Amino acid sequence: MGAACMEVSVKTFIQIVQMLPAIITAVKELESFVPVSGAGKAKLDFIVGVISDTVSDASSVIEPITKVVARLVALANATGIFRK
Repeated sequence: MGAACMEVSVKTFIQIVQMLPAIITAVKELESFVPVSGAGKAKLDFIVGVISDTVSDASSVIEPITKVVARLVALANATGIFRK
């Protein structure tokens, strides 16, 4: 991996970490608002859509945010935070 790719990756990581509290809040609020099992894709699409609509140049963070949301939901499901 070249220096330019590493710099972009570190920048993206920092952006995601800074956004993490908002992402966690968004996932929790959406789960409370739409407590329907099996609607994960629609919920994820909603969160990604809101980010795309509100964050300038969101294209660089959409894929990592999608992965972070998936990990967050998997953790919440595994620990019983989200009841199925």
